[in-house]
Amino acid sequence: MKQRSKNFFCVFVVGMVLFPVLYNVIVIRPRIYYIIDYSVNLSSREEIIHKVEDLNYTAYLHNFYSYYEYFGINSYVDSDLIYLLKSRIENDIGFKLWPFYEHYLRYSFLAENHSRLYLTYDNNTIFSIKDQNNQSLFLLADCGCIGLAWYLNFTQIPYVYGDKSTVMFSDFIFVEINLEYKWLCGYICEHSHSFKQYLVLGENLEVVLIFVDYYIFID
Repeated sequence: MKQRSKNFFCVFVVGMVLFPVLYNVIVIRPRIYYIIDYSVNLSSREEIIHKVEDLNYTAYLHNFYSYYEYFGINSYVDSDLIYLLKSRIENDIGFKLWPFYEHYLRYSFLAENHSRLYLTYDNNTIFSIKDQNNQSLFLLADCGCIGLAWYLNFTQIPYVYGDKSTVMFSDFIFVEINLEYKWLCGYICEHSHSFKQYLVLGENLEVVLIFVDYYIFID
């Protein structure tokens, strides 16, 4: 009887030791990951990616804010932000006690050439971008984040006098970036970032417009 109790106690102790280890391996580790996807089937693929990700956005954007600059987070997506968030995840290798721990980055970059693009805008707002089939690529009404930043290049498009206007582009490149980042590391530790970023580039990859819809939360 004593031997059975001793065996049970040993199994219980081993179980108590192994459970958090197995829980981290089976449950927690799959929640720590990043997915980075580029969908650019154009001859100038590398030039487009470099142009967009290494652009000096602070020189372009209106309504630009940097509330969390000391965290390395600004109100746009560039290569520095991608590298920062990816590095955080790659270095997140410790043992986790918080049962709802999550840490992930999802990043997608789409660039397409369109025979025609229709931009509806005024001097301060981008309302929509539609393709040659009148399908919406971007609608201001769909924006749901708490921050907006934008840029319009009036050397490439007419300045609007009065109500909103629509202009057509021929053979321009439309870029859409989506980024989601979440780090849930405890009762008072949460980082959540969401970005939808749109650009239109001209024939020589000059920037025609930028629109950023973003949400940043750090606690």
